[in-house]
Amino acid sequence: MAKTRLTTLSGRRKKPPFKYCCCDTSRHGQDRYYVRIRGMPKYRMQSPYLDENGNVTEAFAAEYHRVLAGIVVQPTNTRSGEWKPGTIGWLFTQYQRSKTFQEQDPATQRDKHSVLGRYCDAVGHLPFQKLRKDDVEASQMKRRETPGAADKLVKYLRALFYWAMGNTELMARYPLSENPAKKVTYINRSEGFHMWSTKEIATFREHYPLATTARLAFELLYNLGIRRSDLVKLGPGNIDGNTIRFVPHKGQRNELLVLPITKALADALERAPKQQKTFLTTEYGKPFSANGFGNKMRELCDDIGLTQCSSHGLRKSAATVLAEAGASEYQLMAVFGWKDPKTARIYTKKAAQRVLAQDAYDRLENSTEQKNVPLSSSVKSSGTKRGKNAGKSTPRKRSGGPGGTRTPNQSVMSGRL
Repeated sequence: MAKTRLTTLSGRRKKPPFKYCCCDTSRHGQDRYYVRIRGMPKYRMQSPYLDENGNVTEAFAAEYHRVLAGIVVQPTNTRSGEWKPGTIGWLFTQYQRSKTFQEQDPATQRDKHSVLGRYCDAVGHLPFQKLRKDDVEASQMKRRETPGAADKLVKYLRALFYWAMGNTELMARYPLSENPAKKVTYINRSEGFHMWSTKEIATFREHYPLATTARLAFELLYNLGIRRSDLVKLGPGNIDGNTIRFVPHKGQRNELLVLPITKALADALERAPKQQKTFLTTEYGKPFSANGFGNKMRELCDDIGLTQCSSHGLRKSAATVLAEAGASEYQLMAVFGWKDPKTARIYTKKAAQRVLAQDAYDRLENSTEQKNVPLSSSVKSSGTKRGKNAGKSTPRKRSGGPGGTRTPNQSVMSGRL
């Protein structure tokens, strides 16, 4: 079969040279190719589109013709909800309809729908009772080039099967002996968002003075340790005396957080516009969305060379500063709205390690200084006081020669060692 040469226009790919075939680029920059024929379900191509020379692969062309001939049909998508009972896709559909799933944050729901939905596109037709640890690990390693995404799949599968095992009615029909994702270890060793250093914090404050929107956003994030989803909703109406009161976007619903206004934050708020509904607004005078503010913060950091810094990294820095100041786990939970002490323990453990390490080296320095202190003028090099017993040997227990005593010369030598 002859190869088809890819044509480009202004550096961008044209529509694939196949009828009914189109390209869709994901938000991560990945190209996905589909065949759309009226009256038939949309089909996502599985074969690679281009080879290393920029030519359409023979595998792609062959799969395309099989789709047109009706020889190959992709498994039913999870979004249709038409899975056979007992399959992985059917289990995910039941999970999405459950109270457990519906009570989760909308952003979390969308993320799970995306991650597990794509997983079910590939293996959703298989029985979920047959899924084993080895199968989950194989799916994880298939995505190892993006370790964060690979571990997220494991995390969401673990949550899915924990929900299933807690559903008495479902387990009566499809019993499970164990969670297949329970003992799968993560492969991503990253610590997540970069935590701002003291130097980076000083750099941001130096470039964005008070009375700027950038500085106000920074002080709100750093002094309150809040998420950007909460930040974009804060305004003058949240101020109550010397505190800021708000209900976090995440966590238990309707649980009010009351946080003190520090001096640095008070200085920034004093210069903030009072007539706006929210502290932060776009150039068009509208409140930011959470994602919109995240992109804006990315631009502000990139403009001054802080390419690793982000809004969420400031939340980590705030937690670290409080932990190193001696805040307990429950105090951190009260500030940041965490429900699990394990999250707070991450910061208190690191702070404790730094304090203990510093204390150990301080002890070493003190010990060294004491050893280097010169002898007192009242004590002679012989180690004995001058007086009526001068010149006499000093009795020692089982030391010196056979007589159990040391001569003055021996005493002098031992003091020099």
